[in-house]
Amino acid sequence: MGVQGSLRRTVAGCGVLVLAGAALGCNGATVEKTVPTTMGSAEAKVLAGFVSPESSLPVGDRWFVSNMGGPDPQAKDGNGFISELKSDGSVVNSKVVPRPGDPPLNAPKGMATIDHTVFVADIDRVVGFDLDTFAQVFEATVEGDTPTLLNDIVVRDPGTLLVTDTARGEVHTLDLANRKFETLADGMPGANGIAIDGSGGIAYVAALGAQHQGGDLWAVELGPAPVVIRKVGTVHGILDGVQILRDGNLVVSDWVSADDSAGVITVYKPDGTEVQRIPVPAGLRGPADIQLAPGDKALWVASIPDDQVFVLAVP
Repeated sequence: MGVQGSLRRTVAGCGVLVLAGAALGCNGATVEKTVPTTMGSAEAKVLAGFVSPESSLPVGDRWFVSNMGGPDPQAKDGNGFISELKSDGSVVNSKVVPRPGDPPLNAPKGMATIDHTVFVADIDRVVGFDLDTFAQVFEATVEGDTPTLLNDIVVRDPGTLLVTDTARGEVHTLDLANRKFETLADGMPGANGIAIDGSGGIAYVAALGAQHQGGDLWAVELGPAPVVIRKVGTVHGILDGVQILRDGNLVVSDWVSADDSAGVITVYKPDGTEVQRIPVPAGLRGPADIQLAPGDKALWVASIPDDQVFVLAVP
């Protein structure tokens, strides 16, 4: 989730893929365009036509992009939706979920998949959709009156999701069988993106900080209770997404500020040592959730303020 107050809204339409040399719309037309990055001659693809996109998810050759539908990440306004694309960025259905007449989504954010169901965080609940019919097949809501903002999701095991709660600075477990949330770890102000390392023993959490003024990167050790959390080095910023490369290094997105400043995406070692910056398009604002393509061949980056998803090369 990005920083509230720095966002703008446009009208949702057909998604458009802007490549280094062409743009592919719903009618297959092409338009010459170049999208340079901040470093050297590297180029980026740009997917446009979304409405406050927050996250992306690959499922085989299919990609799904969650759209909050407007700048307020907490608005229960029923205008959120999910788009389906192919891996090349071409649009299959700009609004595949919810189907006409189905219960609405409000401000969908992070997603994960188990078997044939896509799960998405939506403010105070997690909703699941069938990958064939796109019918809603699951819903679990956080109990109680304490404000909550469920944000990102990762699969811990076939029956359990880990879900960040930005408002509470917590990570919850969600038991899919009984549809109950339990707090796994707290004390991480603005907990946002989450990813589990290859061993399954550590969950890394990128945080925005209290009042979205700057947070830390956290490691949550998933061993026997009590769960241990620790800061990862001195990594600090308005952190949003986190992914883990095959070599174990971490990729983290950072808004840098809530104004129009360009965001950054950085690769760190598990101890927090900076490895390198990933080249991004000049002026990329509000890099929200990030998602590695299979094989670490590319990184999909949702830009909430610009209603776009950037597809970047991974060095």
